[in-house]
Amino acid sequence: MLITTLAAVAAVQNLRGVTICSSAGALAKNFVASVSTDTPRKGQNVTTVFDFDLNAPITGGIVKYAATLNGFPYSATAVLCDDTQKSGDPCPLLPGHHHQESTSTNTVSGKLVTRITWLNEAGAEILCAEIATKTLLE
Repeated sequence: MLITTLAAVAAVQNLRGVTICSSAGALAKNFVASVSTDTPRKGQNVTTVFDFDLNAPITGGIVKYAATLNGFPYSATAVLCDDTQKSGDPCPLLPGHHHQESTSTNTVSGKLVTRITWLNEAGAEILCAEIATKTLLE
């Protein structure tokens, strides 16, 4: 029983390169994130999927990106509604279920770890996911 429970927790916390880092009070509920591959080749498309539920509308906010590439840090912010628009789920994000897909081409080599945190206009956490990939050598 304990082993089954630990395995289930591990599956939720690190599903193929994705760790959910949302706090217990995050606005997005039932948040699940996945990545099509955590070992992409350079030039390969990688799709990230976010599924979550909202109890209240989200009308804006920011996205914080904190990344390391082979141990070297990088950070950036973006307008939340600009990012959700690209995934086909434009603001306002209404109450209910949301499914967002984002595909990009892997242009880096090595180990990339990216923490994505969404915050609403008041600074409350909406969701948080950490995605780790390692480029396969040709």
